Amino acid sequence: MEDEQMEISGNRLTSFFVYLVADCLGGTTVFPKVPRPQGEEWCEVLKCNDEEGNAIELLEVQAKVGNAIFWHNLDPWGRVDELTLHAGTPVENGTKVGLNIWTRERGYRY
Repeated sequence: MEDEQMEISGNRLTSFFVYLVADCLGGTTVFPKVPRPQGEEWCEVLKCNDEEGNAIELLEVQAKVGNAIFWHNLDPWGRVDELTLHAGTPVENGTKVGLNIWTRERGYRY
């Protein structure tokens, strides 16, 4: 099914993710190829330190209600942007609910 969808609609052009419920420990979204921006103002949205107080060097978005992430998956030439590699960390306890919205390169209807 995924291969068929890719042939018709193309790759994900953009991604939008928002935390709707984030009553949890863990559940962050990590972009391991993107360095975390420096500055304390980012620590409201990003995880800046680990449990031992060490600075986190990579972009890691905290699971908080209302936090949202938007990114382009493809570069201007239509190639996958490797910096968009990301993953959700495990929810250690509690509940996390998120909403994904993707746009595609071409239209797609069932």
